[in-house]
Amino acid sequence: MQLLRLCLILVILTLLLQSEANAQTQPTPLTKSFEGCYELTLGRWWPWSFGGDNEFVTAPSRIRLFSERGTKGFEEGGFLIRTIPPRKGAASGRGGPSYWNVKSPNEIELIWNDGFTGVRLSLKKSGNELRGWAHPHFDAPRLIPRIAHVIARKIACDAPK
Repeated sequence: MQLLRLCLILVILTLLLQSEANAQTQPTPLTKSFEGCYELTLGRWWPWSFGGDNEFVTAPSRIRLFSERGTKGFEEGGFLIRTIPPRKGAASGRGGPSYWNVKSPNEIELIWNDGFTGVRLSLKKSGNELRGWAHPHFDAPRLIPRIAHVIARKIACDAPK
């Protein structure tokens, strides 16, 4: 019986010491290096444009990435993206539900989706920028898939949430 008590005490002490050590050496979350504001530059759709449907698959030109998780609708569980109001005369791009996820320490995915149309940006760190591809999606199948090159440049965050 005493051996059982001793083992139980040792297990409890080990767990307490491990949790204290973990609390002191928490790694920086992967989101920290991506958080902030970005200006997005979307190249032309290849092999051709969507015509009048471009507005449904064009990301906003200026965004802010937050480490706060969404709690409603399509944003639930993902990290929040918020559009920064465009400069005068600039196109705004699509709005609506948007979120982002970390794929690896050097790669993220940004998603705008209203259940019918949207766009997914797959981006990787490249120096001080994020570079990658935009992949549109629609509720009806498209026979020929299209992609566009994307560059995200970090900018100052002077807009509120």
